Amino acid sequence: RFGSGFKYQEQDTSESKNYGPGVIPGVLTDVDDTPYVYMPDTSRTLWYLSLQDEWNFAPDWEMTTGVRYDHYSDFGSTINPRMALVWSTRHNLTTKLLYGRAFRAPSFQEQFADQNPVTLGNPDLDPETIDTLELAFDFRPTFNWQTTLNLFGYRADGMIDYVHAGGGFNVAQNARDQKGYGFELEASWEANETVHLSGNYAWQYSIDCDSDSRIPDAPGQQAYVSVDWRFMPNWAIYSQLNWIGSRYRARDDSRDEIDDYFLLDVTLRRTSLWHNIDLVVKARNLLDENALEPSDGQKVTDDYPLEGRSLWCELRYRF
Repeated sequence: RFGSGFKYQEQDTSESKNYGPGVIPGVLTDVDDTPYVYMPDTSRTLWYLSLQDEWNFAPDWEMTTGVRYDHYSDFGSTINPRMALVWSTRHNLTTKLLYGRAFRAPSFQEQFADQNPVTLGNPDLDPETIDTLELAFDFRPTFNWQTTLNLFGYRADGMIDYVHAGGGFNVAQNARDQKGYGFELEASWEANETVHLSGNYAWQYSIDCDSDSRIPDAPGQQAYVSVDWRFMPNWAIYSQLNWIGSRYRARDDSRDEIDDYFLLDVTLRRTSLWHNIDLVVKARNLLDENALEPSDGQKVTDDYPLEGRSLWCELRYRF
């Protein structure tokens, strides 16, 4: 399979401000199309070529390989291969070995931001890249049970961050590399025609390649359980429980570690309440958990609170 494509991206900027160079203090001034706008008008072109091959080289074995070449007018080219080896181990077990390389192109803001009192762009940025290796098992002990286990490792290079460069400015740089490994276990069970249960658990360990310190803020563990119960004709209740845990502060952040939290959501659905009208009632964070997401301690002292207990009612009309 061959593929090719072309894309053109353009960003036109406009800004009015009452501070900074080219502006009379306190007077709101339109700085469009001047050297004092926060970022100049910019554009980029992208074209790519891709090639993929699927090969059934032996009974119960399949190999899929591919490669994609991308060329950007602003930072150059990147080549990204992928591979998947699939073995039908048994009638109810499939084993997969997967490798992939991907990239993230720097944004216009990261490249060209200017006249900003805090952060500046860098036109010499390279794309971020990540290489991932994964071993996956899909096991179905019965027709009603499905389980999957994924083991993974990765390395991300050239991650873009804003680095202090003196004069009170932070400049975008390909500043750091990180690596990690972990696993994810999932299960799904159709208990009967009206009850469906599913859940997963994920664990990961990621560090900075230079300092060997844990990557801050990202959950080290996550768990999820859901129950879908159609308890009467046209009636169903759906509940889900999420747990987020094992998050770490940055090495230079002296605040207490981030608390784990549980979030329980419950949804009641009634289809065809009246003609084509459906009713949905949702309770979010039913236990009113004091859940917090981490902030950058250098800019925001307190962590970000998530929504407390709330109740939503929705009517849907089907044409």
